[in-house]
Amino acid sequence: MMIIPGFIISILTFPGVIVHELAHQICCYICGIKVYEVKYFQFKNPNGYVIHEGSNHPGKVFITSMGPFIFNTILGSLIILPASIQFFAFKVNSDILNLILVWAGFSILMHAFCSTGDAKVMVQQILKNKKVGIIPKILTAPFVGLVYIGAVGSVVWLDAVYAAVVAMLLPNLLV
Repeated sequence: MMIIPGFIISILTFPGVIVHELAHQICCYICGIKVYEVKYFQFKNPNGYVIHEGSNHPGKVFITSMGPFIFNTILGSLIILPASIQFFAFKVNSDILNLILVWAGFSILMHAFCSTGDAKVMVQQILKNKKVGIIPKILTAPFVGLVYIGAVGSVVWLDAVYAAVVAMLLPNLLV
């Protein structure tokens, strides 16, 4: 297995980083959470971030933390879909537009996973918050676990596997 440093992957897949951070920001605005600072992409760790106020409302915390998973999955799927449908219909067309769509869609899908920072926010503001009831905690806990599994799995390319599976599964369901 080839080891490629994460910052190189992030540079090659920068559209995914940008969409991920934009999704956090959009979710903050949807939930009425004040955003203090946004960095959509930078050439250092972290590659992007959104600094925003906290919330005691578990739904808002969950949406702002998990939003990029939904946004990146939907947008990446829609972008890669035309090229994937052609590929799976055996009408392989390697023109530049299809290559750009595959690269952009795959990049966005690769950055769908939430970060451990997002999981920590859910732990602090939902799971450890005494003002939050047991039902939101029970509903949130599995997602926190999945975020950590995704973060650990990214070391062995789980994020790329996810992107490939989504890119292949969706057109197969539609074609």
